[in-house]
Amino acid sequence: MNRLEVLGVGCARAVMCREMAILITRVCFVRDHTSDFKSLRQKNVDKQHLETSRLDKRLTKLTQVLTDPTAAEMLNVQQQSAASKLWPVNLNGLRNQRKLLEQTIVNWEDDAKVPSCPFCRQTFTNFSLRKHHCRLCGKVVCGDTRTGCSSEVGLNVNVNVGGGKTLTEKMGEVALDVRICRECNGVLFSKRDFMDEVARKPPDQKSYETMVEFEKGIITMLPRFQKLLATLQYVTHISGLNTHLLHSNTENPASGDRDSSRPPTPQQRSEASKTRKRLLDAFTQYDTAAKRIVNLPTDSPTQQQLQRSIYLYSVEFLQTHMFPLKALPKILKQTKSSKLGNGHHRGLGSPASIIDDASSVVSSNPEVDAEEKLLKEQLAVLEEQKFLVGEMIASAKASRRFEEIGALAQSLGELEKEVEKVEGQIKDFEKRNPVW
Repeated sequence: MNRLEVLGVGCARAVMCREMAILITRVCFVRDHTSDFKSLRQKNVDKQHLETSRLDKRLTKLTQVLTDPTAAEMLNVQQQSAASKLWPVNLNGLRNQRKLLEQTIVNWEDDAKVPSCPFCRQTFTNFSLRKHHCRLCGKVVCGDTRTGCSSEVGLNVNVNVGGGKTLTEKMGEVALDVRICRECNGVLFSKRDFMDEVARKPPDQKSYETMVEFEKGIITMLPRFQKLLATLQYVTHISGLNTHLLHSNTENPASGDRDSSRPPTPQQRSEASKTRKRLLDAFTQYDTAAKRIVNLPTDSPTQQQLQRSIYLYSVEFLQTHMFPLKALPKILKQTKSSKLGNGHHRGLGSPASIIDDASSVVSSNPEVDAEEKLLKEQLAVLEEQKFLVGEMIASAKASRRFEEIGALAQSLGELEKEVEKVEGQIKDFEKRNPVW
């Protein structure tokens, strides 16, 4: 039989295209321009690294000169005089002294030859737009905050202040403000700012990582708690059954195993309660992190959808894994009632109440319990979705997004109908399976 007849027309075309692509790859001439691109790019990269290294060395020399003990002392005098203004000091002389120190690092451009800023092209004036020199390249630039042609960059420089025995004790910090133009600032700090931006995590990522860590801890602790819960359920079931048998066969107290009728030990109950408390704390922290994510302010519809999806996933996770925690208080309550029944058997109560307590433990049907659990879980999920849609409607009304309210209101109505339907199923189930 022909191969094309077996594969079909569509699949045959795909096979032919694939074979043709392989043939073209083998036959056609390929020229790789990667090496040329790398060589051209490497020139720009080397030039950028050289410029960055040159400006970095200039900044280091500048800070060393300005943090010289004599220069630092003069700057302290200048700061004190500017703060107090009670003693006449020649501030112009101090400023000129610092300018002379700064000009030893790089030659300043003659400000008389520069009528306008080289970046924003604004004309300099004596008052509104004054001239400033970049301390790293020496260009004349303006200090307009709107254009950002130059700015004073705050630096904390480690200096040897003396008076200490060790190098750590001798080191101190001096705050300096160095005016740097926009071009030098970009060359010197752009890569550093980019690395800081990459290392910085947004709030939603931090909350999501916290939520994932709690989820891992919950999944790790759940098997141990389920094992303890299964042990308590078995011991409680056997205890209630043997209590019922003891009452029905009071003439022969030796019939039945006394060891199997023992209730759970205090150590078992304490360990189960502690594990349950740790799980509840982890679930609380997990829910808090999820709510923090969904409540983060954002203007992006995609980000809003992402936050809502994470929150809906957390709700489903909680509904799925929190159900075993609800069974422990019921088991402990049955254990206490079983203890109370044993006390009544010794002359403190009537046999009818003991039989009722025992029958409440014995009459459990796994299939019935599974069906009831499924209905209640479905109801809890629908109630949570109904609550979320209600919050979304309130948020849309507050933000005046009226085009979304209609669709959300329709979804809310459908959820309410589903809730009523499931509640009716639960009521019918309880009527068909009464607890006696």
